[in-house]
Amino acid sequence: MRKAFIFFIVLYLGYFTAKKIQSKWAEVPSKTEKVPNDSLLSLLKLDKDDYNVLLYSKANGWVHEDAIAAAKKIFPRIAQKQNWKLTVSDDSALFSTAQLSYFDVVIWNNVTGQTLDSLQRETFKNYIETGGGFVGIHGSGDDSHQWEWYDKNVIRALFSHHPMKPQFQVGTLSKIGDSLFPAAKDFPDQWKWEEEWYVFYESPKIHGSTVLYNLDESNLVMVGEQEDKQWGMGEDHPIVWYHCQEKGKVFYTAMGHKGTYYQDTLYQQLLIEAVEWAGNNSIKCN
Repeated sequence: MRKAFIFFIVLYLGYFTAKKIQSKWAEVPSKTEKVPNDSLLSLLKLDKDDYNVLLYSKANGWVHEDAIAAAKKIFPRIAQKQNWKLTVSDDSALFSTAQLSYFDVVIWNNVTGQTLDSLQRETFKNYIETGGGFVGIHGSGDDSHQWEWYDKNVIRALFSHHPMKPQFQVGTLSKIGDSLFPAAKDFPDQWKWEEEWYVFYESPKIHGSTVLYNLDESNLVMVGEQEDKQWGMGEDHPIVWYHCQEKGKVFYTAMGHKGTYYQDTLYQQLLIEAVEWAGNNSIKCN
């Protein structure tokens, strides 16, 4: 009887303690929901006459942890040198019409998975198609986004796989398209590069993109681990390309898996020229 009484008292006190704790947690949103986060506060300092760039690095798929961190470290230095006004954020709330209107270029820094809701996706689509610039890095071109418009119109090549045995290989990139990308003349015709080489189902050239660099698959392993991934792309294996999407411009590079790659000055220059091109309305892309 005494044990039952003690059990009842403990249960009674536990219930009301839990209710009290729950009520404290429930009070938090009402106190904080009107307070802008750091990303939104930073926009109050932006001037639309400046060259404003958003570095967005949200990853809900595979997280390229080292690469994301390295890009977040190097882009502020680049921005200072290039006189860009850089906003670094993983906050999808920035993908509203009002917020995106500040930015000349949005960089997706190894963005994977579904990071935007349906309204944010429609807003970002409108941003690009009405003149916004987009630069996608490596993982931003994989197949994890589950967004048909993005796959077909932004990346324009559906990711299939990458080799695992070995995962990283040194290959030769050959420059093949430079007529619409003015800075291309400053890059080498042949570029030796180690990478986790992405394999796509088809070339973005089929859908109107201009390929800047192709990968020479000679002496490289391109097969994936699964039985249906025992193939490469052959002579037409794009790694860097660009195109217009309605009134906007898109630049994508499948380079950039390792954090150490972002220390390479030539790779940094490629990213610089990509951002400068994507946001410069005076440079045409078709």
